[in-house]
Amino acid sequence: MQFDRFLNKAVSRLSGGSDADDPRPVPRGAPADDLRGSGSWANEWGAAKGAIERAKSLAAGGKAPKRRSGVVAQNIPEGTVRTKPLMTTRDIKLHSWLQDRLEAEAPTCTIHAGVALNAFLVSAEANEEYDPLCNLTVDLLIADDQGQPLVALIHENRVDSHKQLLMLDALLDADMPIIDIQPRPVLSAMWAEIAANLPED
Repeated sequence: MQFDRFLNKAVSRLSGGSDADDPRPVPRGAPADDLRGSGSWANEWGAAKGAIERAKSLAAGGKAPKRRSGVVAQNIPEGTVRTKPLMTTRDIKLHSWLQDRLEAEAPTCTIHAGVALNAFLVSAEANEEYDPLCNLTVDLLIADDQGQPLVALIHENRVDSHKQLLMLDALLDADMPIIDIQPRPVLSAMWAEIAANLPED
């Protein structure tokens, strides 16, 4: 099963690799627990194992998520998921610059990258089958020390203009200040727009 495969992989990762990968012979008669000292394995893995078991229990009694086509998704085929950069090199530089500026002039505020709209907006139209905010993401979000969103920074989405319009519509409906990230932004002008929406204290 998928969870068993994940559990085995996670245990192998946390313990430094599988037995097959370890060239060192394990002394006969030595308990497996003795390979990790002072119960560290149990402390390190206990929370993750508990989370997996809870998810497994919920999956057994709950409804399987549906794909866009309406076909029930039973699992994720092994080897089909990979990582990708959260930001481009240029966006990383912009993020770092804004973070430094916030630390100097608004230290109670934080900046976040790639934030889903339904993480900081709530739609009255959302229900179990449909959420109009689903799959909509802002490039950067500035929040105060209470987690309250203050400013959304977004790039122009030339690939999917419809999604761009939906996102703008949602942000405007929530009275969320929006700052457009230009291909070559003028940092002083961008900061002036951001500063106008930050707490004065």
